[in-house]
Order: sequence, then structure tokens, then C-alpha cells
Amino acid sequence: MSWEPVWFMVFSNLEAFAWCALCMAMFRYKTSEYVWPILIIITLMNLQSYILRNEFSLSYLAPTINILFVTLLFAAIVKESLLGSIIIAAVGFLGFGLIQALIAVTLFGSISGVGASKTNGYVLQISTAIIVIPLSWFMYRYGHGFSFDFEKFRVKNEKLLLVTLILIFMIMITFVLYLNQIWNVIVLFVISLLFFLKYAIEREKDI
Repeated sequence: MSWEPVWFMVFSNLEAFAWCALCMAMFRYKTSEYVWPILIIITLMNLQSYILRNEFSLSYLAPTINILFVTLLFAAIVKESLLGSIIIAAVGFLGFGLIQALIAVTLFGSISGVGASKTNGYVLQISTAIIVIPLSWFMYRYGHGFSFDFEKFRVKNEKLLLVTLILIFMIMITFVLYLNQIWNVIVLFVISLLFFLKYAIEREKDI
């Protein structure tokens, strides 16, 4: 039995959790209030990422799906405005990328040095998590981060728009995966978006 999928999931989940924690801390959300939804989302996200990267050489799809998932995390579950969710995911992604790049240069001399072996990649992921998760806690604990009010950017009928966008994303990406005959990822992707859809519909009922 190969342990590679196990190590990929363990280290990728740590890395993704750190990214989500940083996004939340940067915009003054308490990560501990959303731990279980985050864990479910990043597990589904990384399962898809593993299959796309290692079995079908479609690694270019993984970052797009990851950003989409984090955006939907804030829009459907945290209940931030749609524009605010996009900004949070994008700014968090850039901030996380910058921190990880600095760690990579410190550990391996250059960013390209990470690709020398899978072990280097795992070391970078765990090192990033070890630094970013406590950093995120510190930022939230001591009131650092942005307190920008995104509610002013909430559009009319946004909750209905969110449900519609989730369905559109589901159809579009499922179609792309269908063309490549990637049935297992289609199943995971549909399950993931149904998870978001559940929260989005419940949010709609709260009006």
C-alpha cells in the first residue's frame, strides 16, 4: 500500500486549514466557530485536488477550485456578502502565498527548490501551517486585521444569486470534468457543492 495519498491529504489539509484561518483572521472572523465546516470543505477540496494532480495531470484546475471553495465558504457558511467573500478569498490567497514563498526561500534557497522532492513539498506545507495557524490566532486575539464592512456591497436578492451561482458552477465544472471522463471527481465536486447549496438555501430561509 502506498502512503502517498495519506501524506498528501494530511499535509494538504494542514496547509488549507492554515489558509482558511489566515483569511478569517485578516478580516476579523473567529476560526474556531467554523472549524467543522472548514475541515469538511478542505477535505473534499484536497481529495479532488489529489485526483486532478496525480491521476489526470489537471493541476491547473486545482487552484481555481480551491479559491472557489474558500469564496463559497465565506458566502454560504460565514454569510458574508458575495463581493466580500471574493475579496477575502483573494487577499487571503495572496497573503498566504507571500508567507509561503518567504518560508520556501528561507528553507530551500529559492521557490523552485521546493520541487526538488515531494519531501520538500511536505516540509513546506507543515512549516507554513506551523507558522500561519499561530499567527492567525495572534492576529485575531489582539485585534489585528481589516474591519472593513462588506455589507454595503451586498446586492439585492444576493442570497438567490448565490444559490444560482452555485448551480451554475456545478454545471460548468461538471461539464469540464465530464469531457475528461473524470467520474470520481465529478461525484466529489457535486457532493461539495451540494454541501454549500444546503447552507445557501438555509440562509435564504433566514430572510
